[in-house]
Amino acid sequence: MTQQKSGFILAGFETLANIIDNFILDTKNRFDDNFERDDINKFFGDTCSGFLHSFGQAFSNKKSYKNYNSSEASLLKRCLNTGFFKDSPIVIDSGGFQASIGKLHYHETELLIEHYHRFLIDHSDVYQKAFVLDLPPGPDCKLFNSFQDVYDMNLKTYKIAANLPTEVKNKMIYIHHFRTPKLWRIFKKIMVDNDLFKEFNYHATGGIVANAAGDIMIPCIIYILPLIPLLNECKRLGRDTLNFHILGGSTFRDILFYELFKIHILNKHGITVNFTYDSSGLFKGLMIARFIHADNGHKLVKMDIREANLENRFLGGERVIDKYNSILESLADDHNFKRIKIDKVYNPETKTFFEEIKIYTMLYMLNQFSYIQDKLKTSSAELYDLYLAGEEEEFIRGVSLTTQYLNNGKLTKKQKAKSNSVFNSLNMLTELDENHCMHIVDKLLYKDEFIKLDHNNSSMTI
Repeated sequence: MTQQKSGFILAGFETLANIIDNFILDTKNRFDDNFERDDINKFFGDTCSGFLHSFGQAFSNKKSYKNYNSSEASLLKRCLNTGFFKDSPIVIDSGGFQASIGKLHYHETELLIEHYHRFLIDHSDVYQKAFVLDLPPGPDCKLFNSFQDVYDMNLKTYKIAANLPTEVKNKMIYIHHFRTPKLWRIFKKIMVDNDLFKEFNYHATGGIVANAAGDIMIPCIIYILPLIPLLNECKRLGRDTLNFHILGGSTFRDILFYELFKIHILNKHGITVNFTYDSSGLFKGLMIARFIHADNGHKLVKMDIREANLENRFLGGERVIDKYNSILESLADDHNFKRIKIDKVYNPETKTFFEEIKIYTMLYMLNQFSYIQDKLKTSSAELYDLYLAGEEEEFIRGVSLTTQYLNNGKLTKKQKAKSNSVFNSLNMLTELDENHCMHIVDKLLYKDEFIKLDHNNSSMTI
């Protein structure tokens, strides 16, 4: 079965690489020629858009940073030496997020800026893409006394990225922030005044997860707000492609929106948008809550795979353990893995999954993004026909039914609001009116503003 590659990028991938590598090395005596290293390489290359590592995630409170860069490079080389990632891009995140939430002080952040850019130059052989070092304020951030400081520090790091050696700069992903009125103006000014859009091949936005619960009041899907200025830059420069990454926007519902927006933007503006998205918490539902998503043909259901539930019936049909078996058999058949038979899911000695079951289940979860994206590509084309025909009510109803399928068959108040805002978003993506975007940010995102920085700003020209 051939599916399209998903836009999903797995954050913190080094843990998964280590687990699979140890399995093949048979450190727990469970490997049974389940697959070759090339099979895993092909699986990753066919299903995911990349694997993300945070350079600065362990940067705080170090006594010495003398060997930090070489240690990071060694970690990534060990991952590459597994042979799993020959067909997958390795993406480096700066770790600036650690500074934005107060994990790094000013002095440590200055060191991070120095070490990160030196790493990008000295070790360009261990990665294919890397994010600019962005430093937006966040909770408990200790870097800034004013919005002028926010502007100055980000202008500094963005200019460093723009002036990196060409072979490094061509790998950089420019992050355009928008989440509050001040951030909208600061990052717009940085981009426009310095003509930075044209310096980069890849672009992104952040702040999607922050205060996401309040997004129900926003009359559009929130990430089109930063997307619209980037599309205008594309048009100004005559580009026909935009590589756009949404940091953290990895729900199945979001994939539906990406597919719809991709069709619409190509139709209206002749620009192909390659949406990618990431998550660092993909396996928490498996390892902590013990559930996976299973498709019964009518809805995508959270299937409880806790030991006490394995003999129960899945939606009144076959036993959960039998459904689990069939899911992993299909995965194996589709990707040239050896089938495993689930008799017992959990090792009575360790009280956790047997190793082969854990690994196959993790791979199944990665594959689901490809499966869902494939399915939603078809749904989106059908929905878009309704939009073009002016069938607003039918379009909104169709979006609601699709999101209902993705959400355990449930339709929430938030989903209803999102379905309406998708229609508005398509209209906004026709007009590409940045003033309208800024109005929405000013009117509805002002509550997220970092008001403690809104003083001593007499010299601020934004």
